[in-house]
Formats: sequence, structure tokens, C-alpha cells
Amino acid sequence: MKLICEKSQCTGCAACANRCPKHCISMVETSVLGHLYPQIDQKSCIDCGACQKVCPALHPVEMHRPATAYAGWDKNNEEYVTSTSGGAASAFSRWMISQGGVVYGCSMSGMEARHIRVDNVIDLYKLKGSKYVQSTIGDCYRQALSDLHQGRKVLFIGTPCQVAALKSLVSRKDEQLLYTVDLICHGVPSLAQLKRHINKITKGKIPDEIYFRKGSYLLLLLLLNGKEIYRSELFKQRYKDSYYNAFFDGFSYRESCYHCRYANSDRCSDITIGDFWGLRGELPLAHPDGCSVLLPLTDKGNELLSGISDGFHLFERSVEEAVQGNDQLRHPKRKNWRIKLYRFLYPAFGDGWTFRLCVPDKILRMHLRKLIKGK
Repeated sequence: MKLICEKSQCTGCAACANRCPKHCISMVETSVLGHLYPQIDQKSCIDCGACQKVCPALHPVEMHRPATAYAGWDKNNEEYVTSTSGGAASAFSRWMISQGGVVYGCSMSGMEARHIRVDNVIDLYKLKGSKYVQSTIGDCYRQALSDLHQGRKVLFIGTPCQVAALKSLVSRKDEQLLYTVDLICHGVPSLAQLKRHINKITKGKIPDEIYFRKGSYLLLLLLLNGKEIYRSELFKQRYKDSYYNAFFDGFSYRESCYHCRYANSDRCSDITIGDFWGLRGELPLAHPDGCSVLLPLTDKGNELLSGISDGFHLFERSVEEAVQGNDQLRHPKRKNWRIKLYRFLYPAFGDGWTFRLCVPDKILRMHLRKLIKGK
């Protein structure tokens, strides 16, 4: 097998690597920005075509449109304030564990973002928090398939392309035990780019904790042994941190993100969750640390919603309101001239200078506004 799918279509989902019967596909850095793509060991490949058969880029999974939407957040204040976007993913995870199931989700350990398996409530904290970087899948799909084969319920939480990847691997028999939650994804920078950026700004200090959010507050915060070694607050210090701003402005996503088939109101999971931006009317209760949008899509999605209803504030809203508040429920990020320039200049200048060269007018306007306000 020479090529699984066109590189511009590849989401890096790793379905092919998990399906290959000879284990001859590796996910390696083969792009300027450090994103992972499948590499086939031609000596071991038996040209069976199994990788192509499960590739979601070649064989799209079934999509569903939500009939209703909910706004909500966790009633447990400790869970609420230590989660992001209202804590829906954490609530679903606790419910699944209570049902004797297992949970797969992204964990940020030091500078490694990877999907892991959790089978107890104590370790669910490892899955908390937003991660504005593409996670490494490893052999998580294989582990999930093993759990399903053994008759165990599985909850998988990830980006839509990761959900599609797992669904493409699961048999119809095992599918009834699989529950999927997709996150409203804006696009994914690479882990390699994040690591390069952190090594540069910390002068080699390796943080053991990385935060991209605190409730609804957007920032990049690095801790080492409990002490803060770097902080950049997006809206207080706009354009300071090049990695965070490149993510926020859509400069550093993988190529497939700019024509993502999942960036619309038709979704591929059992339930879609994210931030409920653009709430048009006040809710009866305050939610200072974020509010989830929940879009159930299937019977299992409604089952998940029912499972958390006693411990979660839920308010029914219109799908239109949810869609209007989230660009990624309407269309993928469009590649404008700034994004094209960033990707052209990045190999020569790295993320710092490249980002500044792409937004000099915006930076100038920001400083002028500060000067005017100062007067």
C-alpha cells in the first residue's frame, strides 16, 4: 500500500494504524507544523487494504442532526469549577463508570497529550480540562475494541474525526455497547509545535502541568512543581503568546481542518458538547465558570443525558441558538491570506516571528487603542 488517503484529507485519526493486521503503520511527523501522518513500512505491508477500508476520509460514517439543544453545568460545585465548559464530559464519565463501563479521553500529562483508558472514578481527573492540541491516540482504539468484545460498555470522548475513526473500526455487534461524545472542535495544532513553543518560552524548563482554560477564562498557564513559570491571558494580553494566538486565529491547524466535514450541524457521535457561546436569554441560575452546550443525536445520546440529569443543571434551548453561537457548527475555519502566509513563513521563522509578521496591523491597532485609553 503506497497511499491510504490524500494527505490533505488525512485527519491524523490513526484508524489505519490501529487496524493494520501487520502493525506496519506508524504515525509520524511529516508536516512543516509537526502534525502526524501515517507512514507505511513497505517491507512489512501485505497490501491487504484493511487500512483503506476503515479510513473515515474514504468511507464517511453516518451523521445525525440534533432535534434539540441543552445548556447546562454540573450541580457539584467542585466538579464544576475544576472542569471547563460546564463539566458535561466529566459528568458523562462518572455516569459511565457507575454503570461498570470504561472511559477513553484525552489526558494532558506534562507536555504529552494522549488518549488514555480510565476504569475508576479516582482517575477521572486526568481527563479534565481543555487541550488545544491534537492528542496522540496510540493503541486506544484497540483497547476500546477489546473492552467491547468482552461485553463492557465504553464511553469515548474526542474530536469528531477521532469518534469517526473508532466507529469505523467497531463491528455492528459491539456498536451497541459504544457511547460516543464529540467535542465542538475548532481545529488542532500539533503536539510538536506546542513542545517547541514551550521549550522556547521557558528556556528549557519542562512544566508538569499545562492549562489552556480556567473555567471560561482563556489562557496558557504553565506550572512546575506547583509554581507558575509562565502565564499569558488571551484577552488581557492579546497577541502576546504566539502559540495560543495562532490556535485562536486558526493559523496552526492541520490541513484537513480547513475543509473539515464534521464542522456543521450534522454530527457523527451520540452527543455533541462544547461551550454554549451566544446564549440569547438569561438562564434562571448563574454560571460564572462556563456553560455547556449539549446536542443529543441518538437514543444513546439521550441515555447519557438522562444518566446525568439528577446532578446537572439542564435547560432546553433551540438548536438554532446553539448553532449560531458556534462557528464550527456551521462551517470549518476558512483559510484566509494571513493563514496562508503563516504556513509559508513558519519553516523560516518559527511560530513567534511568523505570527507577528502575519498580524502587524492588528498589533499596531491594539497598541494605539491602549495609548488612546491611557490618555
